[in-house]
Amino acid sequence: MKTILIIEDDAKIAELMQLYLNKEDFRTVHSATGSEGLELALKIHPDLVILDRMLPEMEGLEVLRQLRTKYSTPVLIVSAKSDEIEKVVGLEVGADDYLSKPFSPKELVARVKAILRRSQPSERAGQETLHFQDLVLDPEKMSVTQATKSISLSALEFKLLCTLARHPGRVYSREQLMQEVYESASLVFDRTVDAHIKNIRKKLKDNPKKPRYIASVFGVGYKALES
Repeated sequence: MKTILIIEDDAKIAELMQLYLNKEDFRTVHSATGSEGLELALKIHPDLVILDRMLPEMEGLEVLRQLRTKYSTPVLIVSAKSDEIEKVVGLEVGADDYLSKPFSPKELVARVKAILRRSQPSERAGQETLHFQDLVLDPEKMSVTQATKSISLSALEFKLLCTLARHPGRVYSREQLMQEVYESASLVFDRTVDAHIKNIRKKLKDNPKKPRYIASVFGVGYKALES
């Protein structure tokens, strides 16, 4: 049974989330403050965290920043801050997805299931280890090694990098990349891919002005650079 940690200070919203998630056979744990939520996340290692942006004691993005220093646990931000800039900030800090309030409980459940499916290495099991420049990508373990250093990527970041690295030189539009990692590109917006590519570059120390691994293609999307 998958465990979902809900960090949400609105008791009614938290109860609604738990009601619908429990119906889908998820185990739910709830925290009403940011600091307690972070402590719980580090203690129980949930399969996914649903995180509100505006929390008492510790703001949601700070919870996410601190969590990301230790784990790549999937995180779905749920927030009343719904403009595009706020979404991009959340994704760049390390969220896997962003759902605006008010939301449909059924959509919440759908997003949770989609994130968990993307987080399962079984989809890539059996595929050969991928070598891209000095990177070694293991689809079964969803692990990345740069030279001798282990790089921690989220499941979504890993799949984006694999998609590009399998075909160096091929240009992918944002829409094509979204289709590769999301079940429905309609669930996301154009800058979602940009935010995740930015995170990948940061972790690989890949300067976008002098890229080594991933290059932007103006007006189109991205491509992996041939060695």
